Amino acid sequence: MERMRSAFHVNIDENETVDDLKEAIQKENANDLKDVDAKDLQLFMAKTEGGEWLKSKDPDVISIRSGGIPEQVKTLLNVEMDAADEIGDVFGGAPTKKTIHVLVLADQECLEVQDAEIAPHPSRKRRWDKLNEVLDKNKKAKKAAGSTGFSYVSFPEIDKIMPATKYRPSSKPIPDDKLDALHRYFPILIKAFGDIFTGKEAKRLHYLVPVLASVCAVFDGGVQILAEETVIGKRVHGDGAFEFVLKRGEKRVCIVIAKRDDIQQGLAQAYVGSEALADVEGLPKVYSIVTNFLEWVFSRSLDDKIERATPVMMVMENDVPAPESVKQIAGMIYSILSEDN
Repeated sequence: MERMRSAFHVNIDENETVDDLKEAIQKENANDLKDVDAKDLQLFMAKTEGGEWLKSKDPDVISIRSGGIPEQVKTLLNVEMDAADEIGDVFGGAPTKKTIHVLVLADQECLEVQDAEIAPHPSRKRRWDKLNEVLDKNKKAKKAAGSTGFSYVSFPEIDKIMPATKYRPSSKPIPDDKLDALHRYFPILIKAFGDIFTGKEAKRLHYLVPVLASVCAVFDGGVQILAEETVIGKRVHGDGAFEFVLKRGEKRVCIVIAKRDDIQQGLAQAYVGSEALADVEGLPKVYSIVTNFLEWVFSRSLDDKIERATPVMMVMENDVPAPESVKQIAGMIYSILSEDN
């Protein structure tokens, strides 16, 4: 769980022991655990007191992948698995599909750091307190109505809690040759999918991805694109869903595709998610982009304020994104990822 924070599988015979399982885990994750001896790994059964195994889509498992250790998961770390126990005796009859069987702790000190969380900036803490009041109220209303899903908060509610000040992002030039393939690709996409702005919103993902990939390619592997990211807050009582998160070092750029072309509601979704991400990862700055591909809104969550830029429009020429317009928007993303401050 610590160091990796992601699910993985290992093959092991039922007659082998938990000690053998440690060896298999260390071998499977040699890079992440290169400075950890297999015998020092601590293994815990991912099974609640009620006999339920953790599932890969459980909110607590998603929270672990986002960097948190939920209280319910901590309760599973009280009794370490016995190294001499046989696998068949411990896991016999356990379900296999989309099930987490073992929690791996590589460093006990990490838990102690988690318990001693760094306090947020006073301004951000006040923002969280106000946001939590609205999220808790809406959560009760949703529960009474029998609805579930990601945290709902309207843009007027968000705008009242965290009104945005003006933000002027720069656009850093990307060499033309880095975008040539993108310009050749757009007509191919349009022939296959049809007009960008008609039909289902999911279609816009196919136009957005090449833009993001072209920008990330400039960094030659230095930027990771995380798809369909879910973030569950710890001190922020909400969660967020992003189509993509661009990750470079400690920098995060969260991307939301506006549903039904509702940019304002997309902003509300992005802002709650950005605060949850700042909470979970201890980030002082989180960028977000809300777009329907035609309109692009760049924002950033800072410790002491929220900033939002004037919307940037994607200019179309003969139903194809204009090269200069693509270059400007791609350059804005490039500039954000390039910042050293």
